[in-house]
Amino acid sequence: METDFIDDPDRPGAVLGPKTVPRRVNWLREEGYDAAVRRAHVETPAAVYGIDTEGTLTDV
Repeated sequence: METDFIDDPDRPGAVLGPKTVPRRVNWLREEGYDAAVRRAHVETPAAVYGIDTEGTLTDV
């Protein structure tokens, strides 16, 4: 998930701090945006960087 830019024309230069990402992702999942979370955290890194983010996960 992009953490250094918020696309808000009313707040140029605004950023989303890295500590807020887990809270935002949890909120997105609670609101039913699982597909978007998967796209941002699994599919996009695989397509852009060729990395398997799921392979690095462990059950917590």
